[in-house]
Amino acid sequence: MSNFDILRNSVGDLWEKYIKHDFVVKMKDGTLPLDSFKYYMIQDSKYVNIMLKSLLNASSKAPLNIITNILNSIFNTRDRGLEVEKEVFKELNIDESIIDSVGYNLVNYAYTRHLYYYSNIGWEQFLAAWTPCMVGYSFIGKFVKGSSNKVYNLWASFYGSDEYEKRVEVILDSLESIKLNDELKDIFRNSVNFEILFWEASLRKDPTIF
Repeated sequence: MSNFDILRNSVGDLWEKYIKHDFVVKMKDGTLPLDSFKYYMIQDSKYVNIMLKSLLNASSKAPLNIITNILNSIFNTRDRGLEVEKEVFKELNIDESIIDSVGYNLVNYAYTRHLYYYSNIGWEQFLAAWTPCMVGYSFIGKFVKGSSNKVYNLWASFYGSDEYEKRVEVILDSLESIKLNDELKDIFRNSVNFEILFWEASLRKDPTIF
C-alpha cells in the first residue's frame, strides 16, 4: 500500500466528503450558482499565492532531487494552468484589482497559515499538509470534467488533465520517500478538514475579515 493510500485511509470518510462535497457535485451537475464559484475563485487565488510561498519556503528543507522534480513539474505545466485561469477569470469578470480588494475569509486565513507554519517546521510536515490540495484536485477535476456548465467544465479541464496528473505523480512519488507517523497523519487530516471547510465557506460566501 502506498503512503498516499495509508494517509487517505487514515482519515476515513473525510476524503470522500472532500472530493465529493456538495460544492463539487453542484459543479458537476451545473447547479452551483456562479456567484458562489466566483467567490471561491477569488479566495482560491489568494490561497495559491500563500501556498506557493510556503512551497518555496519548505523547498530549502527538502532533498534536492525531490524538490527539483516537484518544481520542474509545476513550472512545466504552469502555462496551461494560467491559460485556463485567465479564461475562467474572464468568464467571471475577475481581475487582479478585484482579488486585491477582497480579504481572506477565516477558513482561508487559517488554512494558508497552517501551510506556512509547516513550511517552517520541515519538509515532511509541509508535504503532508500540502498533499490533500494537490492530489485531491486531480480527483475533483476528473469528476467535474464534462459538466454541462461551460465555466465549471473549463475549470476542470486543467485539474482533470494529463498535465496536472504529471504534477500529482511527482508529488505522490515524493511522498513515498518519507516515513509516515502519527504527526504526519494528523497534519494530513487537518488539511483535508480545511479543504472541506473551504468548500463550505464558499457555499456560504463567508464574510472576509483579513
